[in-house]
This record gives sequence, structure tokens and C-alpha cells, in this order.
Amino acid sequence: MSRLIHMGQRLKQILKQKKIKIVDFADMAGFTNQIAHYHLRKSDMKRSTLEKFCEIISITPEEFYEWNSVPSSNGEKGGESTVLHHGGRLMELIGERGLNKTRLAKRLGMSRRTMYNLFEKEVFGAEELDRVVRALEMTTNAFLHPGSMEDSRQAENDEMLALREKYYKLLEEHNQLLKSYSSLKEGLESAKKDILQLRKQARSKKG
Repeated sequence: MSRLIHMGQRLKQILKQKKIKIVDFADMAGFTNQIAHYHLRKSDMKRSTLEKFCEIISITPEEFYEWNSVPSSNGEKGGESTVLHHGGRLMELIGERGLNKTRLAKRLGMSRRTMYNLFEKEVFGAEELDRVVRALEMTTNAFLHPGSMEDSRQAENDEMLALREKYYKLLEEHNQLLKSYSSLKEGLESAKKDILQLRKQARSKKG
């Protein structure tokens, strides 16, 4: 049954209708905001994961499958408009990736004010769209079709990069701790030598 719908998009729609912010959902699920977006962009999910998410948002798996007004994965539309707002999509991606807006504006080749104007635009021009996808290092198709296979692969890649960055950060902290431990050990050995030397000097004076 899950093959008939895009699981991530359905979950996102339910959260929106239940007025649950994605950041709050992530907090309730016990993972980061980025991982929450990763699940929202996946076309399928394990039954155990679905049951966990349903329990969090207080619905049953059956209610999840039967939820109304959600487009199916083959492009059919439900009761609500599914026209993508380009500016909103850009803001969503900025939030997902935790991007610095000043740096992104530089990559876009525009001022922050001009970039903020993009957030309000429903549809980007061809040049604007090209600038945006280049700056975000993604394809036009992935930008225009959230939840598509290509977008899901991009999400998985983003997640892998985030995990790799976290790993390197932890490794760096580990190495720093090893250096601190080594320095303390050397200091302790030096202190022991100084104490032994002082004891010898004290004994020689008594003698």
C-alpha cells in the first residue's frame, strides 16, 4: 500500500494539517531537524518507523494511509493545490541544510536583500533558478520536485555529508583530548621527578 503514495510527503502534509512544526516533530522523535527533513523526503519507510511516527503524532497507521488531500507519487493531485512556491522551497532547503544566508547570498552573486526578495517569489525566472540550483549544488529537477527519487538521493547525500562532518568533528575532539592527556601525563611525570629530587636534597641536608 505504501507504494501508492510518497510516504515522506504524506507525513509532511499530516504535520502541516496538525500544525506540528518539523523542528518540534524532530524533537519529539529524538533526532535532529536535518534527519527529520531526510525522512520527509524519502518515498518509503519501514513499517516500524511508520508506527513510531504515527504514535508521535497521535494517529494510527491506517489513518496515515487514508489521510486526505495528499498527492500520490505518480503525480495525481488531491484536494489541495500542490503548486510549488519557489521562494518557499528555497527557504525550506536553507533551513534543512542549516546554510549561512550571508554566504549563500555571495554564492548566488547577489545582496542579502535581493536574496530575501527571492523568498517572496512564487516562480523564479530561468536565470534565477539556474543561480539557485548551482549555489545549492543540486539539480533543477531535485529543486522543482521535492520527494522525487533524485531529491531523495540528494537528501541521502546531505545526510551522509552531515554524518561525515560530525564524525570528523568528534575525531578532532578525540585527538585534542589525547593531546591534553599526553600533556598532563608528561606534567605528572615531571612533577614526580621534581618531588624525588626535592626529597634527595632534603635527605642530603639532614645527613
